[in-house]
Amino acid sequence: MRKWKARLLMLSFLCGAMYFAEQRYDYFRLRGLEIVPPGILPDATVWQSVPRSAERFWPSLVLNKRKFVMEIEGSYPVEMKLKATGWGKYMVRIVPLEPMLYLSWNSNMWLVSSNGRMWRADLQSNASVKGLSLPKKPILAWDSGLAMPINPDTQGGGIFRSSLPIAKIKKWYDMIGEIGWEDDVYCVLAKKIDGRPVVQLLLGAGDGSAGELVLKEDTENWASLAVALGKVFPGTAAAVPKGMVVNATYADSMTFTVTSRDKR
Repeated sequence: MRKWKARLLMLSFLCGAMYFAEQRYDYFRLRGLEIVPPGILPDATVWQSVPRSAERFWPSLVLNKRKFVMEIEGSYPVEMKLKATGWGKYMVRIVPLEPMLYLSWNSNMWLVSSNGRMWRADLQSNASVKGLSLPKKPILAWDSGLAMPINPDTQGGGIFRSSLPIAKIKKWYDMIGEIGWEDDVYCVLAKKIDGRPVVQLLLGAGDGSAGELVLKEDTENWASLAVALGKVFPGTAAAVPKGMVVNATYADSMTFTVTSRDKR
């Protein structure tokens, strides 16, 4: 019993000493945040998201790490990592997201990153992020008949986690580039026809100067289709006449039909 009393007294003494040291010397205060690389976000923006409890008791930032990171990543198109580097010191690494493409959905234009984040192209916080590059690929239009591309429950403050099939979409754009259609396509439209998901390529410069290609969402037959199409319309994909629609969604990868847009 005496041993427990002695230990309790010793513990009380240590706690009292630590409290006295903290009050006199601010021993547990947050001493610094090293933000690397500098300038991606204003330093003040990062500091404003630091929990107040961490200013007086720096370990609190570790305990609230997830909340701290999510507050920044939910409001700005960046990825952020936090690491303790010493007593009361942290390193915050911030990297801009890499927008993969523009997405037209729900009457708005969005940006979609290669890691599956999605946010409005006119989001005000875009201007605060240094080094945010804008995509040059053809716009992806997401039809309203398809599954919603975002989960509203994952919103932090304007940046969403997308539910888009990113890997599949990358294959569409990679194949467009491999075939040599990238300069001929101004919009990639994902939609359903008769309940089947398809990819419709709108050709030309966005002024209706060329036709359309309707393809299976599986890119396996796209290359062979390009060869067959080149025999009918020599030159680039934009050689498909204005108002004409090439439907290549048949089971036979070498079969396609050409119809007038007005007669579909």
